[in-house]
Amino acid sequence: MKYWNRCCQSKARPLAVLGVAVLCCMLVPWIASSSFTRPKCPQSSFFELQRAYESLAVAQRERHVSSLLTIRTTTNRERSTTDKLIEKASSSSFHIKQQKKNSLTPMLLEGPDKFISRGKAAWSENTVLFGRPKKKTGYLTIGIPVVRRKLEGDRYLSSTVSSIIAATSVAEKENITIVIFMSDFNKTWNLEMSLQMSEIYSEHINTGFLQVIHSPRNIYPDLGINANLNGDSKDRVAWRSKQNIDYAYLMWYSKQVSEFYLQIEDDVIAASDFYADIRNFISQKIAIPWIVLEFSRMGFIGKLLRSETLPRLATYLLSMYNVLPCDLLLTNFRILHNQVSPIFHKKGLFQHVGKISSLQGKLAPWTDKSFKDSIDFSKFDIKVDNPVADVISNMEAIPGSLPENAYLTSNDMSFFAVKSLRANDFYRIVYPKPINISRITVSTGHPVRRTGAIKRALLKIGNGREEIGERCIPDQPVGSFYYGEFDSEIQEYVIPFSVKCISIETQQNVSKMIIIRKIWVTTQS
Repeated sequence: MKYWNRCCQSKARPLAVLGVAVLCCMLVPWIASSSFTRPKCPQSSFFELQRAYESLAVAQRERHVSSLLTIRTTTNRERSTTDKLIEKASSSSFHIKQQKKNSLTPMLLEGPDKFISRGKAAWSENTVLFGRPKKKTGYLTIGIPVVRRKLEGDRYLSSTVSSIIAATSVAEKENITIVIFMSDFNKTWNLEMSLQMSEIYSEHINTGFLQVIHSPRNIYPDLGINANLNGDSKDRVAWRSKQNIDYAYLMWYSKQVSEFYLQIEDDVIAASDFYADIRNFISQKIAIPWIVLEFSRMGFIGKLLRSETLPRLATYLLSMYNVLPCDLLLTNFRILHNQVSPIFHKKGLFQHVGKISSLQGKLAPWTDKSFKDSIDFSKFDIKVDNPVADVISNMEAIPGSLPENAYLTSNDMSFFAVKSLRANDFYRIVYPKPINISRITVSTGHPVRRTGAIKRALLKIGNGREEIGERCIPDQPVGSFYYGEFDSEIQEYVIPFSVKCISIETQQNVSKMIIIRKIWVTTQS
């Protein structure tokens, strides 16, 4: 019997190979005659690309998701891709197939005529808050989507715009248009921030260098409906779904402003001579087929596309808005257009400096290690006068480095450096009497390279009860560190009243040098 099984297996293998070969021979003529071809930009039509997008979406969704947005295709070689897309959107040719109750509802804009099929006059009348179009098509549009952030996050936008202005000459500004999209759901805040921008940058708004736009609320569908492929919370899925729609709207507005489109975030700093570097890099890649050039290694920051590509990318973001985050969708979009690998500029031209994420309750201490210039990150730190306290630590300090260096607010460059860490080592701040604290912020490690950061630690507080005299036992956990950073306000940790001491307690052994860069404590009045 064993011999028979071995014999059958040995004969079955060549038969299986032969069968596959015959099947391939039968499929080759059919594939060759099929109307579907692998998408190539910019020759392939939008509808051919959309079929590829749908196939990708089917593979990415969970098994319970039964249907996707389907677009019935027609062939009209005489009209441009954009014109066909507008016609299909306006005639409501986006069809939904939902076969099961728990199927994902694909993107369907409420009133697509208010978004996709706008004419140029309608854009200016209904969308632009401040600014005017330039008389001729420019070279580069810089798109900046803006949403409200907590605390000092509102100052990020002005830092970003000012850095772009400072890094470009008068002649370069004539070829650049900055489009700021106020996309927060709080329309009052959008208007207030827009007015501030118009007052600060009135000269650049009058020349057309800077435009501020907004959108109608009804372009957004139910953001709670999601595929939830990677187990994200409902709030996170709603946040990244809105982000995809924001980006699509900004791209649709910007598609005819300039020859190229570059997207950044509202909390970055532009490098010196970034415009010249971008032009030179584009010239160097003229003989190479590309869909995206990347001037940052972070998320959607510093991604450059030809403006003629924007309608297709915007449509892809809309059709997959609640499936994946925007940076992963951009990667898929690039691969579908035959650019398998990313094309990076050797130096990052836009540095992420904001720590306050647009997602509520999240810290975002990420930076681009390849950034071209050096930045003094201390100017983005909060500035408070810490209350008087004694600072003690059992960490093994580097000779000459004192624990109180990290607590000093009079010197931005002082820090506390230790040789290594052991689990349960502590850094403790003890006050003469209990105080009420509204915010505790701790920064560790190098601000760019992120080396020397305390990655696993717990912040605790103690009330200094009378029965233990002058001692203070930190027995109340407040929250955990996140990649070397702690901010009770951003992370939405609750600090109890009447704090006698604050303690940072490590949770792992670290054999390398650790730096506690700065600690800020804000008291309640």
